Amino acid sequence: MREERRPPAGWIIPVVALLIGVLGGAFAMLSFLGLGMNEVIARMQGRAAPLLIEVTPTPVLHTVGGAAPGRRLVWRAPIPLDTDTSEPELLLISRNYDRDSDTLLLFSPLEGRVRWESPPMGTNGTSWLVAYSAATIIVADEARLIGLSRTDGSKVWEAPLTDRIFSNGCQDCLQVFGDVVVALSDDGQLQALNANKGTPLWVVRLHQTTRQLVRVGAMVGVPDSLEPDETEAGLFIYNPADGQLVRTIAPTCQHESQGYVDQPHYYDYILADPQSEALYWMLDSVNCLLRVGMGSFGGEERTFNPAFQNFEVKNTLVADGHIYLSSDQSIYTSDGQGQARLLTQAEDYNLRPLAARGSDLLVLAQRTRGSSRYELWLLDAQSGQQRWSRVLLGDDLVEDAIYDSGDTAVHLLASGVALIEQQADPEAISYELLNLNNGTSQVKKELRVEDAGDSLRGVTWGNQSVWLAVDELYAVDLTTGETQARWP
Repeated sequence: MREERRPPAGWIIPVVALLIGVLGGAFAMLSFLGLGMNEVIARMQGRAAPLLIEVTPTPVLHTVGGAAPGRRLVWRAPIPLDTDTSEPELLLISRNYDRDSDTLLLFSPLEGRVRWESPPMGTNGTSWLVAYSAATIIVADEARLIGLSRTDGSKVWEAPLTDRIFSNGCQDCLQVFGDVVVALSDDGQLQALNANKGTPLWVVRLHQTTRQLVRVGAMVGVPDSLEPDETEAGLFIYNPADGQLVRTIAPTCQHESQGYVDQPHYYDYILADPQSEALYWMLDSVNCLLRVGMGSFGGEERTFNPAFQNFEVKNTLVADGHIYLSSDQSIYTSDGQGQARLLTQAEDYNLRPLAARGSDLLVLAQRTRGSSRYELWLLDAQSGQQRWSRVLLGDDLVEDAIYDSGDTAVHLLASGVALIEQQADPEAISYELLNLNNGTSQVKKELRVEDAGDSLRGVTWGNQSVWLAVDELYAVDLTTGETQARWP
């Protein structure tokens, strides 16, 4: 009988090592392309959302019409640009881990692609402030401004500031007025540059290091003390073209004829209402809501109420020519003439106005008696009557579309209330469209995301879609709740 030949006993080890090497190389390439195993399996099964762009392995630094390859993280919600199209173009800040740098990208939702990506701009993307003119995107990075072309994202200029801008504590402190970009830095310097060229135009040294820029029509407003060593303040209004002081608004509140005359503090928050052309202050020392009319009404109106104790971004809302002001258990409203009245009150809740449209007022209600929970209420904006309420799954609302994160996001539409919620067990992110009349769910979809346990980094509401940043960027149709696209 012929003896059967067998391979040497040690053949298994090198073959296994070769297979491991091949698989490791394949996984490395998938990682380089930004694809994990879950994503690969999902695409094989046809479950993954379509990509906005196809990432290629070509190691380019800057590609007009696309984005450089690499493992990506979306830092926060995109910034919508002004546009007359059905969906605004979007600016997105992204970290490329393979290049260890942050960049700014311009998305075109209508084209379904990245139009351009900026050159690498360091690793401070989470603290960037962004503004834009007709031709230029301006990025504030620490104590410098960078101008990028809106056409292709190329860097067209760079200019120093005297100090950084306090990104988390300075309200609207980088703004564009026509072809002039104005910045308020931490050292109390009001600085203006040409938005297209970056050339310095003027600098005003304020009395105090204040923390807000106010747009007053086409003028630049900044609160500041009336004298260098005083706390009493007014609103100084400057011409953005040359930095000349146009006027100073220095209102007062006096509750009684013989009472204390109070003036605003330079840190007091000022709320501007473009529709009624009014400015609002809250002088809490005398419980005074102060309205200064800038348009045809003009003049000053004062409303005194012991409940008026604070005036912040979170508890105020301007919409449809009205101001809504919450004070713990109550919400007050004031029309364009400045007269405030109690709209609604709830004994066991702290109330905050979120959005208003026509006769609809959306309110966040936090229960304060018994176990804590958050609810969503829809009220009649005129009578304050509650139409319906909805208990929310989470307790961390995404309040600022661009700079805030959380587990819940809401938006008032003409067709209903859009609600995005993240649940912990089992991990999932859902989208609902609630009926305006009774709060019932008209549409409910579980969103197809890579990792539902990741935090909602930010939410941007478009005209037809909502853009959700969850490490990746997802586009969700507001009408159907379908996940339309993702990037990367």
